[in-house]
Amino acid sequence: MSQAVKAAGYLTVANEDAPQDCKRLVTRVSTRWLLSSLAAVRAFGNGDILDGLILLAITDANTRHMNGPDGRYQSVADIPPDEVRHPVSVYVIARDLGLSYETARRHVQRLIKAGRVERLEDGVVVPGRVFAEQEMMGLTSRTYNNTRRFVEQLRDLGAL
Repeated sequence: MSQAVKAAGYLTVANEDAPQDCKRLVTRVSTRWLLSSLAAVRAFGNGDILDGLILLAITDANTRHMNGPDGRYQSVADIPPDEVRHPVSVYVIARDLGLSYETARRHVQRLIKAGRVERLEDGVVVPGRVFAEQEMMGLTSRTYNNTRRFVEQLRDLGAL
């Protein structure tokens, strides 16, 4: 497993030696989770999945440092203030998503014009007001429920 995945705290499979049949079943269950997650990403991007992915990548870069267990900014209504978000460059977003710089720049520019991203001196951020929108709070709750359901299914299969 990569250091980045470990550092980010993503789920790790406790049973690497699960029988192949379980691995296929986990793959099928994860496909449903992934498709539901992609629908949420498309909704985050107002119908454009690439805009949604870019918004998600910017948000992740802006807030990754807040993923600790200290209890701050964990509830739907506890939106991190803009001043604690870490700006990220368009170059880093392009690199992380495997996009050309020009494609990422063009989409970020469109998101800035739409008011979903702000350009600061040292990069871009998705401001907190975007997450305060009622639609976004609902999307956060749906994503949470989708992920909980996925984790419960994995636990029921003995994969966790």
